[in-house]
Formats: sequence, C-alpha cells, structure tokens
Amino acid sequence: MVTASPLRFIAGRRVAEHIRREGFRLADFPTLLGAAGGPKWLVLHGLDRVLAPKLAVAGPRYQLIGASIGSWRFAAYAQQDPAAALDRLLASYTRFDVFEQGPFDMDAVFEGYCRDLLGECGTEEVLDSRHAALHVVVAWMRRRWLPPLAGLGLAAGANAFGRRALLRHGPERVLFSTAQRAADPAFEARQVMLTADNLAAALRASGAIPGFVSPVADLIPGEQGVGVDGGIIDYHFDGALAARDFVLYPHFYPHLIPGWFDKPFRRRRIDPSAVDNLLVMAPSASFVARLPGAKLPDRNDPRRLGLKGCHDVWCQVADASRELGEAFEDAFESGRIPELLESP
Repeated sequence: MVTASPLRFIAGRRVAEHIRREGFRLADFPTLLGAAGGPKWLVLHGLDRVLAPKLAVAGPRYQLIGASIGSWRFAAYAQQDPAAALDRLLASYTRFDVFEQGPFDMDAVFEGYCRDLLGECGTEEVLDSRHAALHVVVAWMRRRWLPPLAGLGLAAGANAFGRRALLRHGPERVLFSTAQRAADPAFEARQVMLTADNLAAALRASGAIPGFVSPVADLIPGEQGVGVDGGIIDYHFDGALAARDFVLYPHFYPHLIPGWFDKPFRRRRIDPSAVDNLLVMAPSASFVARLPGAKLPDRNDPRRLGLKGCHDVWCQVADASRELGEAFEDAFESGRIPELLESP
C-alpha cells in the first residue's frame, strides 16, 4: 500500500503541462512567494530548511517576495547558510522566557526576532546575495490627520467593496528590495532599495501587526509616514500571481486569501490550481490532522494554551514539519514530483 505524501503539489494548468513534459526544475521558477500568517509559518520550517539550500545552488537569482513572516523566512533564504538562519529564527520565535518576566515590550520582542534572524553577518549577506533578490512587502501609511488604526478601519471599509478599492484608498504597497528592478511588472508596487540602514526596520515593519506592534516610522527618506504589516495588502497575494514566469509558493494552506481584510469573504479565496503559472506546495489535510490540536499554530495559542503549553506545541509543530522537508527531498531527488501534481 502506497502511503499518501504529507506534502501536496497543487499546480496550475500551464505549470502542470510544463512539469509533466520537462520534469521539475527549480530553475524554472524564478519567483517565490512567502505568505503572511504569523506562527503558521512553523509548519513550513522543515520544508524551508530543505528548499532554501537547493535554491542557493540551483542557478538563477531568485526573486523572493514576502509579506510579514514570509519576508522573514525569505531573509533567511537569501543568506549564505539559510538553514542556520531559519534555525535562529525558530529558536528566537519559540523562546517564551521574555514573556515570563513581567511586563514586556512587543516592539523589543520583534526587534529581537529580526536581530536573531540576521545574526552577525546576515545583513551583508542578504544585500550582497547572488542567488536571491529579497522583496519585503510593507503597507505604507502616509501621515494624515487620522491615526494608523483609524486609517486601517477606513481601508477595511474600502476593501469590503473589493480589492481595487483597497489598493486605491488604503495603504500603499511598497516593496523594499535588494534588486534594482521590481520583482515583476505585473506586481504593482513602489520600490525602495534595501540598505544596511533599513533592512531590519523594513522586516520589522512588514510584520508590524496593527494594535500589537508599533508602526515603523522613517522608512522612506524625505516622507512622513509609517510602515505596517504587509499582510494587510498581501496576506497570501494575488497581484504577483499575474507574473509572466512560473511562481513557486511554499504555503501553509491549499488556498489563497489575497489580503488580510479578505478573510471574512470566502468567495475571495483563490484555488491555486486555477492560476496557470502557480505551483503551491502545502501540507496535506492528513498531515495537519496529526499536529497538536489537529490545526496550524496561530496567534491565539499563547492565551489558549498558556506560555508553557504554547511553547511545547509550537516546537512539536516545527519538529513535525521536518516530515514535509523529507517528503520534498524524496520527491525532488527521485523525480516523482510530476506524478504527485494535483491539477485541474
């Protein structure tokens, strides 16, 4: 009896036809997407540890477009030893002792995450990376008479009418990038160059959850404004899916929710198999069912489980995620990905 793979490969029509004809090659996917989603990323840790080093030696300079925790993961991908950077992020993210010492500052906690992720040499390695161009998505709010939370309330109202209204009247999508050109013309965004002075701040801004972490000011020289969580605009992305080239998406869900404010609208969910140029790799339902509580981690876990319980569960999920990495390694090395594809 053949055991079902814990890792799904969900392919759009054009991608599926190409892989079945030519086989799966990482070099055929010049763009990768990294979703926002807070601690849900822990289920991808094992997959990231296997995939990122393969990308580093596969050939082309990959365009890594990430929002919030997706940008943090991809900042690890762009370093010379991505597995070590991912392990530093994991250790920092699951260290709960800071919360046990009385009042704490979430801004300082997030600064610690980014500091540990980049380590001693990570900033230089990301900026000078030959195998990866990092694009950090930040929702940029110009200084107006409204405070940030009120402005986001108006953005949520605009989004109720559709994504176009959000993009027109809500925060501006800004890409902080290590590349001279935007990731793809189809992904409409203003671009600001990443430097040694703004990399950590841009990463922190991309994960600055409104009402939880303070917005980050002084990100764009000469402009009055603040940067907040990129997932507000690009929770799981939609604009980047129109890229001309194939897009690889290691994701924790088998579906896409374009922006944070789209979560209540089930009709706005995107089936990856309906996107011609997209290949999503996501944990199977049977794999998720074997996780603690039969669910992905989320930001409510500390309150629901307590700090000790949450730490234990998150570490268990990260440990279990190695099975996804092993599944990808096996499928990649054996050439079995074409037969594992799920397509329309």
